Amino acid sequence: MSEPIIKVKRLAYVRVSSPDLAKAEAFLRDFGLQVAARSGEAIYLRGTDPDPHCYVLTRGTSGVTAIGFEADSAADLEKIAKIEGASPIEKLDEPAGGQVVRLRDPQDMQVEVVHGQAALEPIQAAPSHAFNMDGRRPREGALPGVRWGPAHVRRIGHLVLESGDPASVFEWYQERFGLRKADEVLLPDGRTQMRFASLDRGQEFVDHHVVGFQYALDEGARVQHVAFEVGNFDDLMAGHHYLKAKRRKAVWGVGRHRYGGQIYDYWANPFGVIHEHWTDTDLVNEDSVPVDCDFADLEEYWGPQPSLSFVVSRWNWTAVRNLAGLLVARLRASRRSRSGAGR
Repeated sequence: MSEPIIKVKRLAYVRVSSPDLAKAEAFLRDFGLQVAARSGEAIYLRGTDPDPHCYVLTRGTSGVTAIGFEADSAADLEKIAKIEGASPIEKLDEPAGGQVVRLRDPQDMQVEVVHGQAALEPIQAAPSHAFNMDGRRPREGALPGVRWGPAHVRRIGHLVLESGDPASVFEWYQERFGLRKADEVLLPDGRTQMRFASLDRGQEFVDHHVVGFQYALDEGARVQHVAFEVGNFDDLMAGHHYLKAKRRKAVWGVGRHRYGGQIYDYWANPFGVIHEHWTDTDLVNEDSVPVDCDFADLEEYWGPQPSLSFVVSRWNWTAVRNLAGLLVARLRASRRSRSGAGR
């Protein structure tokens, strides 16, 4: 495999449009993001980490309209600007400043590569404490109070891109931005159901995945969900109950993923865009060896089954046919497992 054009530093932000900014902002506040700035029709939201804003909310048809990665250097930005289909380097006229190059991925998603944005001052994160578990008892006295209210989002962590051909979309991102395969889940016919991709930062350990490339059952193209790290397990659960009390739409959770290891909790905004809280991810580096798994054999460590609104982004006959095929494969795998256990 040839060297990528650049190796991006991190997932920087998403741009999300909504037909009703007030309703969308209210959800994001309940979810645990905080307003960093307002400019015209855009609202810039952040986590508690000192990174620049990680979420740009604008008015429009509901959905993710752009994803942003941070380049390591101005030189890397120049490299991206030279590839076919890329914009020139432009000044980013937003509160965090910096420069940007824009291009379109194979499923027509706008991808922005930025450099030189100004960091923010960190703000108060979730309360932290030790755990008296696994035979160790480092915490003495009473548990520090777990605050009632929204979870404390720290930062954007990853997103999932759905398409009819996730393997080829992954290759596009790999060639340009240096993403590397972490693990993969395969469909019954051997094609990719999900390819988890991490940043490539050499020996530095990074999140298990920064982008997941997923097969869309309706074979459409979209960002299926965006995911944000919260402080800790107590913070995630406090956020869960707060969102529940606010009558927000729960989509899937709470549970722990098999691949990536995160404790997860998924919620939809009032217009159907799925947002994930997670904590406690696996870490990988260039020495980590990817694992392949058949979809029929995949089980999360613990948690409920995903809802249909999580599994199927848009219903059509293609989605019905593909979902039926996956359910049949899962049923056959379950029968084989029971048969083997009985021997």
